[in-house]
Amino acid sequence: MSTHHVHKSLPILLALAAGACTTTAETSTSSSSSSSGAASAGASSTTNVSSSRPASSTSAATSTITVSSSTTASSMTTASSDTTASSGTTGSSGDMTSSSGTAVCAVTPPSTWAAPDFAANAANALALRARLEALAGTGIMRTAEQGTSTALLSELNAVLNAETPSLASVVTPAFLPVITDSFEEFAEVAAAGPVASLIDGGGQWAPGAAGGITGGTGARGINEGGIEVRQIVHKGLFTGGAFYSEAVRLTTGTINEATIDSIAALWGGNPTLDPAGSKVHSANYSFGMGYHARIVTSLIAAKAYAADGACNAERDAAIVTLFRDWELSMFARALFYANGAIVKAQSAVYLDKVAALHELAEGLGLVWGYHGVTTPNAGPLSGGARVSTDAVIESLLTTLKVNRTDLGASNLGDYVEAGSTIQADSAAAEEIVRAAFGLQSGDFAAIRTPTPG
Repeated sequence: MSTHHVHKSLPILLALAAGACTTTAETSTSSSSSSSGAASAGASSTTNVSSSRPASSTSAATSTITVSSSTTASSMTTASSDTTASSGTTGSSGDMTSSSGTAVCAVTPPSTWAAPDFAANAANALALRARLEALAGTGIMRTAEQGTSTALLSELNAVLNAETPSLASVVTPAFLPVITDSFEEFAEVAAAGPVASLIDGGGQWAPGAAGGITGGTGARGINEGGIEVRQIVHKGLFTGGAFYSEAVRLTTGTINEATIDSIAALWGGNPTLDPAGSKVHSANYSFGMGYHARIVTSLIAAKAYAADGACNAERDAAIVTLFRDWELSMFARALFYANGAIVKAQSAVYLDKVAALHELAEGLGLVWGYHGVTTPNAGPLSGGARVSTDAVIESLLTTLKVNRTDLGASNLGDYVEAGSTIQADSAAAEEIVRAAFGLQSGDFAAIRTPTPG
């Protein structure tokens, strides 16, 4: 392994006052959300540099998707709550009443999702999705890898802080240092430019001082620690580092049908939640792991119950199930990538080795974002915003050779050398997740070879 460089202390130019970030569900009760239920974010106090890529507009959709009530994505155990209403008698209004006269939920969730006002209700969430793509999806970080743009620190920060709501306004305090380090690393990788190989003639990891852009037409920006940095930013932000935690925040105030539309958008669903349609971010990965249908079922139920004040308990139970499946599907995807990287990392073909590092970085970003996500003291997730703990996530990152405070000092490059520990480390990662989520040994066959849906 080459000697890792020492990072310069380069301050990130974020437009965040100490208390301005509204990302995570704070430990103090959030004020009620507006009736639209849309994600909210504070305006940046700095002069923002707007991305040249305008956010694509999303028109209101009136089509629906039917979800079979018998659909099960996998046999994996999740912490879900019963969403059926208790029995009672029917009053003259059609509502169920208990023997004490208290209204009891009589709503039966439909089998279809309908969101004719999706674009309006989820406007802020959809805008945040566009901001993320401008930063780390198809925008500046990706075009820098492809050699069609630069990626100076100032440019990366400008995109992070651009427009309202900005991505900076919803990044969790815990994930902000990761973004800072990632931006520094990526700027150095981009400056290093194209590199034919990060492995020397003897098969040893030899990235030089900063790594570089490698992988032929795939063009992956991999740092000296063996991490494809863009993946940490992209995947970390659409999971716990921003979008998941913003969705948690929305559950701490008034929860209505518009709120559920916003949560669906932050997850990455399309207006009709059609798995055959365009889906992005977490929704795309949930689909790949077989969790899309069950999350859609929870969204349908939560939205139906949210329309009736007598169904708050049922609504909250559906929301808890939704968030549990969202989180678990991301951790399952990370294990899928770690397992799939084993053969590729040990291949004699250089592009296979690059693909292995790419997949490992995707998985790391998916779980790392959850580090530091806080539990709110109000709303359905006041009993726990997530199942994973910081200790579990730190153990996963350490097991897979990540240095959490300096990405350049990570050692994922070791995995592409002969006789590496990638198979043992992948198995150890599975055990960490199994214990954290209470999975059974049989669940891992579905993780290693998932059935999309």
